[in-house]
Amino acid sequence: MYKKTLSVGVLCLMLGSLTACGTIGQREARTPDISENSSYESVEGTQIKVITEDTEVVITLNDSRAAADLVAMLPLEMTLIERNSFAKGMTLPEHLSSVESTTRVYEIGDFGYWNAGPDLAIFYDDIYEQTIVDVIPLGHAQTGAETMANESGTVRLELVSEEGEQTENE
Repeated sequence: MYKKTLSVGVLCLMLGSLTACGTIGQREARTPDISENSSYESVEGTQIKVITEDTEVVITLNDSRAAADLVAMLPLEMTLIERNSFAKGMTLPEHLSSVESTTRVYEIGDFGYWNAGPDLAIFYDDIYEQTIVDVIPLGHAQTGAETMANESGTVRLELVSEEGEQTENE
């Protein structure tokens, strides 16, 4: 009887410690990154180019931490991925901030981030009412997004250079 009680007690203690370890791991996974709580420099209005072999699309970024994180990574070269005949995706080498609001609503020209990928997407067609995954909006292309429909292969993302200073001297 003593052995049975001791065995049950040890088993309960082991299960309790395993449960506690699992809870700690889950708590740590949900804790936001400290950098997400700190301030960041806005990149609102900054323009980036999405360049393929045949196409160049200029996107104006919004005032999100994720957009600022993306600018800090540029330039980038990635492989285009077709996304259900309405968007082109690109897998990032690192995650961007994910503290912003998400949406499933999109328009042609929208540029967004899907944290689970971590993937970027540029929407070139509006054949669906909404996306099937939540996306953090990063910016918008006023024109040219439709040209991405037939693109494949490698894509380069880079900052649009400031040309105003050079044209003054000419």
